[in-house]
Amino acid sequence: MSWLAAPLAVLFFLILIVMHRRHRVAVKAERGALFENVLTLFERYRVEQDDVDYPALSGRYRGFDIKLEALVDHVAVRKLPSLWLLATVKAELPQKSALDFLARPLNTEFYSPSSHMEHRLPTPAGYPAGLRVSADGTEGLPSATVIASQATLFEDSKMKELVMAPKGVRLVYQLAEAERPYYLVLRQAEFGTRLRLEPALARRLLDRAIAIVEELRRDTPPDRIRST
Repeated sequence: MSWLAAPLAVLFFLILIVMHRRHRVAVKAERGALFENVLTLFERYRVEQDDVDYPALSGRYRGFDIKLEALVDHVAVRKLPSLWLLATVKAELPQKSALDFLARPLNTEFYSPSSHMEHRLPTPAGYPAGLRVSADGTEGLPSATVIASQATLFEDSKMKELVMAPKGVRLVYQLAEAERPYYLVLRQAEFGTRLRLEPALARRLLDRAIAIVEELRRDTPPDRIRST
């Protein structure tokens, strides 16, 4: 019967290949449907997906160009992987420097500009302890009034980051945490079946980002007052 070993091994190998391919097709389809419940919110949109990664959506919302991206973060040690939603509203803003607020920094936030920013600033009153405040410059930052009004964002423990930059505003929010059994046993970041971005959450994040954009457009920080 030893002559059967080689053909059986080849057959088994081919079956594994077919199963793997079917699994990847299923994963791609499931992840690709992440934004299916929010498409009607946008005046226009385009969804792009790279292989089995979660997709990115670019579109138009309330007259603004926006982008929604879902990123898997399994870099942090001794933590379950997170699925972060990056909600960006693009706009030309009068500030000269980018300002970043990062909650619970671990120095593994690959999606954040914080680690590349030269300046570390004191945490403003009203913000949670341990928040890292960074800027890529010290001139042309938002006024203290605008900064203070964003503190309520971080009352939601799932809010990870706020970036206010000359080209727009970004919020980073924890959309899901990996299922513990899958990760502890298989070391796979699985976030459950039928994971979908809900319209209420998408609206809440984008509307808040637009409100910040509008605040920044009305803002007159001290250095801009002196220059006029």
